[in-house]
Amino acid sequence: MRAETRPILSTIEAIADSAGAPARLLLIDSEESTARNLAEPLQARLLAASALVEARTGRQALEVLRASEFDIVLADLESLADLSPKTDETVGKIARFAPGALLVVFLDAASVSTSIAIMRAGAHECVAKPVSGEALALKIGALALRLGRPRALGVEGPEMIAQSRAEGQPAVASVEIPPILPMWRQEQKIIEDAIRTFAGNVALAAAALELSPSTIYRKRQAWAEMGLKSA
Repeated sequence: MRAETRPILSTIEAIADSAGAPARLLLIDSEESTARNLAEPLQARLLAASALVEARTGRQALEVLRASEFDIVLADLESLADLSPKTDETVGKIARFAPGALLVVFLDAASVSTSIAIMRAGAHECVAKPVSGEALALKIGALALRLGRPRALGVEGPEMIAQSRAEGQPAVASVEIPPILPMWRQEQKIIEDAIRTFAGNVALAAAALELSPSTIYRKRQAWAEMGLKSA
């Protein structure tokens, strides 16, 4: 284990110890098989995860959210279609009724603009289907760490906790924390990533980011004049 990861691991362990009650999970998906595929991996890899509560439609999910609070909400985008024909409105409604929860949206292959709309509407992450339970648990854990949501913190599993504590080691796996970038640098990275996604087509990248192509050209020119490399 590298020395620089030790403070990070200590921070994670402190958060984990403060988790308290089990995490409450809501799954919104019209397919019953989704819960069967996700329940076991989430139980194994999330710290003190409780059983999944299921809702089949967006309206049913809103009724459940009115009656109870959840720490994690997993929502299949297609299953929310009864709330509104607009993607951002469907996700926004769920986000408003679950203000304290980590909101992860499952979706089929979609455009960059759709993913951006989902995130702007209040989702914390988009995950492409089919969904892997193990990968989802690790993603939720990383989100929980970044956003300070201790009950949703991910670990390697109960056996790893027991072994680590017996050896006097931190009770979680190594997690890499990305560096915090200044806002202008994040803007540069977002723009350059979008341009790469569309194979260098600035017009398509601009449309996805809801910017004008001239704005992107102007910003890139300014960065070049400052001698800044692409993010």
